[in-house]
Amino acid sequence: MNFSDNEIVPVELNCPGWTKPHTCDITRHQLDALLATLDDMAADTYEAASRLAQKWPTPEDAYVDAPAITYESAWTERTANVAPDELDRDWYLRHAALLDRIALRDEPTQPGTATEEADATARGLLDLDQAPRDYDPRAYVRQQYALWAAEQADDPVPLGS
Repeated sequence: MNFSDNEIVPVELNCPGWTKPHTCDITRHQLDALLATLDDMAADTYEAASRLAQKWPTPEDAYVDAPAITYESAWTERTANVAPDELDRDWYLRHAALLDRIALRDEPTQPGTATEEADATARGLLDLDQAPRDYDPRAYVRQQYALWAAEQADDPVPLGS
């Protein structure tokens, strides 16, 4: 079958967290260039993520400026109750970090349920981010939380809002 580089094809791009897919019509030549660019971006992103994966922050470093556990617990519950169908990555990250912090607090005296919930929620964040499954899930949560908190520190909106 022969294809013309100038033939128009519909393209739909959809990513986690987007409210709706982006659609457009482009030529096959443009599609080839787009796919090559996306392949390069994916390779660069995977390489950067692999380098970062070797630098897992300690819980103390990751959560140094985190709001109190009671505040985060109230925030995650309130947010989930107000708009359960509109939870974004920030909510899932903050929820996973909250459960990690609770498990860290409880593990020395009561290993079990809190640890299991923290591990399961951390694996859920790995899946949401489409991160490699060979990462330590809770270390990944700490890393992502530390990166997110650093971004929030540069934002004029307070971290706890």
